[in-house]
Amino acid sequence: MSPGGDVRRDHRHALLELEVLLQHIENRAAAGDRARYDADDDYRWVLHRLWIAVGNEAAAYAGEDKNRVQPWAALYQLRNRLAHDRLPDIDEDLVWRMTRLRPSQLRQRVRELLQ
Repeated sequence: MSPGGDVRRDHRHALLELEVLLQHIENRAAAGDRARYDADDDYRWVLHRLWIAVGNEAAAYAGEDKNRVQPWAALYQLRNRLAHDRLPDIDEDLVWRMTRLRPSQLRQRVRELLQ
C-alpha cells in the first residue's frame, strides 16, 4: 500500500524503480569493499548517484509524507545530503553502511508493497 492507501499507478512505478535501483546498489556493494569505496572516486560517485535516485523514487512514492513516513523519509534525507552537500561534507561512513546493510531490507519492503 502507498502511504495514503492502495498502490496507485504512479506509486507502483516508483516502487518498481526503487527495486531496480536497490538491486544496482546491491550489485555494486558486492563488487567492492570499503577500501575500494574510499580509493575509487568513480565507484563512490556511482553509489552516491544511485542513492540520490533511490531518494527521488522514495519521495515520488511517499508524496506529501516524504518527510514523515519511514523508511521513505530517511531515504529522501540521504538524497538531499548527497545532492546538496559539498563532497568533503558527505558522511561517507553513513553512505557505505547504507550500501552494505540496507538495500536488501528495503527491497523486501518494496516487494511487499508491490504485492
